[in-house]
Amino acid sequence: MSHSMPPETTMCGIRPILLPDSLMKFPIFFLTCILGVLFVPQNSANAQSHGLRFASYEVLQDQRTTLNLTPTKPVCFSQQLELAFDLTFAPKQKTYFGYIFRLIGSDKHNIDLVYDNGVAAANGRFRVITGDKLSSIAFNIPDNLLFGQWSKLLVKLDAAARKLTITAGGRTFTHMLEKVPDGCYHILFGANQHKSFQTTDVPPMTLANITLAQDGKTTGSWPLDEYSGTTARNEKSKTSAIAINPVWIEKLHETWQPRKRMLTSGFACTALDQKREILYLIGEDSLHTYSVASQITISYPYQSGRLHLAKGNQAFVDTITGNLYTYNVDQQRIARFNFATRKWDKNFIFPIPESSTEYWHSNKFFSTADSSLYVVGGYGHLTYKNEVHRYHLPSGKWTAVASDSGIYTPRYLAAGGLGAEGMYILGGYGSLTGQQILNPRNWNDLLLFQPHKRQWKKIYETDADLPHLNFANSLVITGNHFYALAFPKNRYNSELRLVRGSLDKPVFQTMAAAIPYSFHDTHSFADLFYCPGSKQLIALSMTRSEDDKQTVMHVYTLLTPVRETVPGIASAENQPKAIWPFVLAGSALLGCGAGLLYRRRNLSARNVKRDTPEHAAEPVSTTVPKKMAAQTDIQEKNSISLFGDLQVTDNNGSDITQMFTPLIKELFLVILLYTIRWKRGINSDKLRELLWSDKSTESARNNRSVNLTKLKAILSRIPHCQIVTSAGHWKMDFNEDDVHVDYFEFLNITSSKYNDRPMIEALIAITNKGSFLSNLEFEWLDPFKSEISNIVVNTYLNYAGNIPVSDDPEFMIRLANNISYFDPANEEAMILKCKSFALLGKHSLAKSTFESFTREYNNIYGEEFRRELTDILKSEV
Repeated sequence: MSHSMPPETTMCGIRPILLPDSLMKFPIFFLTCILGVLFVPQNSANAQSHGLRFASYEVLQDQRTTLNLTPTKPVCFSQQLELAFDLTFAPKQKTYFGYIFRLIGSDKHNIDLVYDNGVAAANGRFRVITGDKLSSIAFNIPDNLLFGQWSKLLVKLDAAARKLTITAGGRTFTHMLEKVPDGCYHILFGANQHKSFQTTDVPPMTLANITLAQDGKTTGSWPLDEYSGTTARNEKSKTSAIAINPVWIEKLHETWQPRKRMLTSGFACTALDQKREILYLIGEDSLHTYSVASQITISYPYQSGRLHLAKGNQAFVDTITGNLYTYNVDQQRIARFNFATRKWDKNFIFPIPESSTEYWHSNKFFSTADSSLYVVGGYGHLTYKNEVHRYHLPSGKWTAVASDSGIYTPRYLAAGGLGAEGMYILGGYGSLTGQQILNPRNWNDLLLFQPHKRQWKKIYETDADLPHLNFANSLVITGNHFYALAFPKNRYNSELRLVRGSLDKPVFQTMAAAIPYSFHDTHSFADLFYCPGSKQLIALSMTRSEDDKQTVMHVYTLLTPVRETVPGIASAENQPKAIWPFVLAGSALLGCGAGLLYRRRNLSARNVKRDTPEHAAEPVSTTVPKKMAAQTDIQEKNSISLFGDLQVTDNNGSDITQMFTPLIKELFLVILLYTIRWKRGINSDKLRELLWSDKSTESARNNRSVNLTKLKAILSRIPHCQIVTSAGHWKMDFNEDDVHVDYFEFLNITSSKYNDRPMIEALIAITNKGSFLSNLEFEWLDPFKSEISNIVVNTYLNYAGNIPVSDDPEFMIRLANNISYFDPANEEAMILKCKSFALLGKHSLAKSTFESFTREYNNIYGEEFRRELTDILKSEV
C-alpha cells in the first residue's frame, strides 16, 4: 500500500558517481556507493530535529526519564534567575499529566510547572504550583503548536520584586510570590528522586535548547543534541546535566527502533490506518492492533468464527471510510471487518486451496478518485505477472484492467506507492515473457501507472548492474522523492536497508541503519508505511512457518527527517571514478574492525574481573552495568542472591543465610524487595498487613521492633547495608557498588530498551541460578515472581526473535533453558530448543525435550499437546 509524506524541508546537493564492478559484489553496496553528504540543519526552532524525549506512561515508573540540570550543586542567584527551553508533546498518547519541571529551593520551597489535562484544568492545562498551592498562572498552548511543533517557554524569578513570570505562546503570565524566592535551586525536569519531592508523573514531552541565566549572565546552555549516553553537555560550563532513562532524538532519526514482536496463528496479512496510526495484523482467529503512538497492543478474537486466509491474501485500509479489508485476487473475494461486532462480513474458500497463489508479493494501492483497489503484478506457479486487477468498492465488482504491457514487464518483489500522478512501481524481479525459466532478472526501472488513463509510463531506467535490487512492498512518497526498503533476495539472513530515491532521475541514497530480515521468498513479507501524526516511518517484516501454522511480525520505527548513517548513491550516469569515496569505505571498515577488536577485548576483560567498568560496544546498546561478569567458583563477599535459593554472604565471604529465622527472613525480603522495586520502601501499616495482620496494633509494633533489632544485628556483618526509615517508610539502604544484589542488577539490565549480546549474557549469569526465590512461598511474593517471570521470558524471546536459530543454536539452547526455569510450559522455548538440537544433529535430545514438554503440558492443562515434533521442527519460532 502506498503512503505519502509532506515535502522535506531540506535538500542536499549530490553528485552521482559509479561503483567499480568489484564493489558491486558486496551486499552492502548493492544499492549505493560511499559518498559523504553534507547535512545543513535549518535554524528555525520548528525545523530542529534534536532533543530529549521523555519516556512517560508507556513504560513502568522506574523507566521514566529524568533530566537533572544541577546534579552536583544547586544554582544560586541574588537578583534574577531565568530558565528557557523548547517544548513539544508527542501526539495521540493516553495520558499527559505530569511535571514539566520542578525548581526545588534549599529551604524546601518548590516551584513546579505541571501539565494537567483533567477536568479541573479548564482555565489552563499548564499550571504553576508554588509550595502546596496553585498559583494564579494557568495557560494553554494551542494543540497545533504543542503537538508536533516547538514552543519556547521562558521562566523568570525576580527576587527583589518577589515575582514569577512565565512567557509561552507569545503571552506573559505573572504571579506574586508570598515571600522572597530562595537564592538557590535544584532544577529537575520530568521524573525525579529528590528527597520528599519525588515523582514519576511525566508527560510525553520532548525538550531542547535549555538555557539558564543567573543575574543577567548566561551560565548554562544544554542543546540536548546527544546521540547516546546519560550526560548532556553544557556549552557554558564543564558541569553536564544528568539524564536517567534518556531517549535521544538524534538517535531516533538514524537508527530503527525495534518496537514490537507479534505472533498470530496461520496465514496473516497486515495494513496501516494512517489517520489513526494503528497497525493491523490480521490472523485466522483474531485481529491484533498496535498503536504506533502509545505502543499498546490489543487483540480482538473474531465473533464470526475462523477467517480462512489463504496464500496471497493481503490487506488495506479504505482511506475514505477507515474500513479494514482483506482480499484474495485468486478467489476474487474481499472481506470487511466490523469493529463494533468484531465480525468479517464475508469469508474465503474452505477448505483452503492447497494450490499456491498466482500473486505472491503483488503491489496494491487504494484510489480515492474512483473508490477502487488496484492490484499490480505478482508471482505464482513459476510465472511472473504484469496484470492489473481492479476492485470497485461501491459496486463490489472485480475487473481486469487493460494496459500497455510493453512498458510494465512481468515482476514481483517491487515497491509500489501512490503519488500525485498515479501509482509508482520501482524495480522488482521477473522476466520479459513472465516465464521463470527464461532468463529472470532484476528490473532497474521506475514506472508510473495512471489509473484514469489506464496507461503505463517509464520514468527512468538506471542502466546499472544491480543484481540484488529487490524491495519491500510499498514506497513512501515525499514531494519528488521516495523512501523504499531494499534487500538482496539471494540470501536468507538478509537485511532491509532504507533507500531514498528521486522520482525524476536515477539517484539512490542509503539512509539509517539496516534491519535484520529473514527472506524466505513466499514465506516472508516486508513493508514500509508512514505515520504523519507522529512523523515516523514504520517498517515491518513477517515470516510464516514452513507448516503455515503461525506468522511472526516484527515492527520497527524511525523518526523523520531521516539521517544518513551510511550515506551513498547509485546512479546510471557516467562520471569519473573518484578515489576518496573508497578511502572513506576503507576507513569505515578499519573503524568497524577496531570496534570489534575493542569489544572482544572488553568482553574478555569482563570475564576476568567482575568490577571492571564496561561500555556498550554497539551503537544501539546502553551502558552495561559494571557488575555483569560471568559467575566464578569463588564465593562473592557482601552479596544477596535472590535468584535460585536465597543466599546471603557477609564481608568475609561466609554464607550467613542460616542466621535468618523464617520470620526475620520474610521481614528482610519484604523491606529489600519493596525498596528495590519501588524505591520508597514499605510503610508500617503495609508491613503489619503482610506479616502481623492477626495481631493488634500494639502487638504488631512490638513484634516489628524486636525482629528489626535482630535483623539489624545480622546485617551489621555486611558493611554499607542497613535498615533505615525515610518519610514513614522502612527501607534497605545499601551501596550497590559495595553490596551485590542480583535482583537490583536484573532490573538494571531488563529496564534497558536495547539488549545486546553482552547484556543478555549478563542476564543469563543471573537467571542461570534458577527461578526467583525458588525455595520460598509467600502470598505477597507472588506478584514479584510473576512480574520477573514475564520479564525474563519476554526479554529472551524478543532477543531470540531477532536472530536466526541457525546462527548460534547452542546459545539458543541456553536461552530456552533459562526461559524454562521461569515458565516450564513455554511453547516457544520448547520450539527454540528442539530446533537448536536438530540443527546440532542431536535428534535424540530434541525428542526428549519435546516429550518432557508434553508431559509438563499435560500435567498443567490436563490435556494432550496437539502438535507433533516433525511439525515443531518446521515451524517458525
